[in-house]
Amino acid sequence: MINQKKQELKNYTSLASAAIKHIHPDAEPESISKQLAIQNLINKLLYNGDDGYFFAYDDRGISMAHPKEPHRVGESWWNLESDEGDKIIQLLISNAKAGGDFLHYQWRKPSNQQKSSKMSYSTYLHDWQWMLGTGVYLDDVNQQLAAIQEKIDQHINNTKQIILIISLSSIFIIFLFGLIINLSHKKKTDKKINELGQKIINLQEDQHRHVSRELHDGIVQILVSIQYSIEATGIFLMQSKHEKPKPLVEAEKNLRIAIQEVRRISHHLHPRVLDELGLSAAIAGLAKEFSKQTHIKISLTKPKLSKLLPDDINISLYRVVQESLINIEKHAQATHVTIDLSIENKRLTLTIKDNGIGFCGSKKNKKGAPIESFGIGLRNLTERIEYHCGQLKVCTSKEGTSITAIIPSHVFAYYFNNNAQKGNSYNTKETNTSTPVK
Repeated sequence: MINQKKQELKNYTSLASAAIKHIHPDAEPESISKQLAIQNLINKLLYNGDDGYFFAYDDRGISMAHPKEPHRVGESWWNLESDEGDKIIQLLISNAKAGGDFLHYQWRKPSNQQKSSKMSYSTYLHDWQWMLGTGVYLDDVNQQLAAIQEKIDQHINNTKQIILIISLSSIFIIFLFGLIINLSHKKKTDKKINELGQKIINLQEDQHRHVSRELHDGIVQILVSIQYSIEATGIFLMQSKHEKPKPLVEAEKNLRIAIQEVRRISHHLHPRVLDELGLSAAIAGLAKEFSKQTHIKISLTKPKLSKLLPDDINISLYRVVQESLINIEKHAQATHVTIDLSIENKRLTLTIKDNGIGFCGSKKNKKGAPIESFGIGLRNLTERIEYHCGQLKVCTSKEGTSITAIIPSHVFAYYFNNNAQKGNSYNTKETNTSTPVK
């Protein structure tokens, strides 16, 4: 909050200096009429009620303008001391001549006529040989901080209540769910568990899609507009033959990094190409990004089609590829990955194979049956595929790992038949090889 107030004071003094320069670009310190005009301007530049004002002193400490204490104008306050013995006016003038700085001292607050701690910023008007300053009373800042802290405490209390309600509700639901498992047939119970799991997955994906869209269409656009403003400021400085300040250069750099990072997070949460162009294009984009990031070569074989599968199957298969590539990057030490997506023999088959070191410490599984002892990531993927009446097979050895997801065609027969009626070809493949980016 203090840093924010400091920046505000700097901005206020810059605006006041610019206003003075605009009215009288050529200063004439000995011109009484121009001095009166500048004094009237300073007296009118008020903000923040009665406590936001500007003051001006010349090099000798003579008050040139003070809207809240006009009795000081025309007199020298060079030796004015604070309660601690500091020469207030001398320090303000010294800070101004040094390029502008902040000073803390006690001063009478206009709104209540009581002394309060004040932080002032002063700058120097070289043409007029005046010190121009303004300040903020820190008790106002403390009041704002207290209000913010009160809101934070209120939010914390509300959050605790919500967590308690959710926890009790979750315990109650789990208890009822356990009774249902004990009283129901195993087959029906497994089906309900799968349906509940898929609903949670769908809810998560919907939330990911919403957050991704908000990041891309909201925050990124705001950041881009800020970037344009900063670039316009840089162009204005260049046209004014001023060197671009280092903080502005750093701001441009950090803003570009922030935009790229937000876009990356948005794409990771839910790729829009999955909704617009279908699974094949989404996997191709994921493979290209992975190869560029890790320098691991990827060979991709996929059907030539835009949208053949329902959204839930698209998302499940996309997550299989995404989770597999994450595991390959972290653990496999592979140099080449093959992704094959095919629709034949009345089933859809997705295979991700790498030439890495396999699962460390795991037994060989040449038959490719599901391995329950693997991590929670693969178990979640298994549940996703099983919900679509499919099967996830994992085969691992020292020569590499192969993950295969198989979904029977009757699960997506409606979409399959509709695309066939429209003349879409689903048995034609295209091969795309992604090579590392140098």
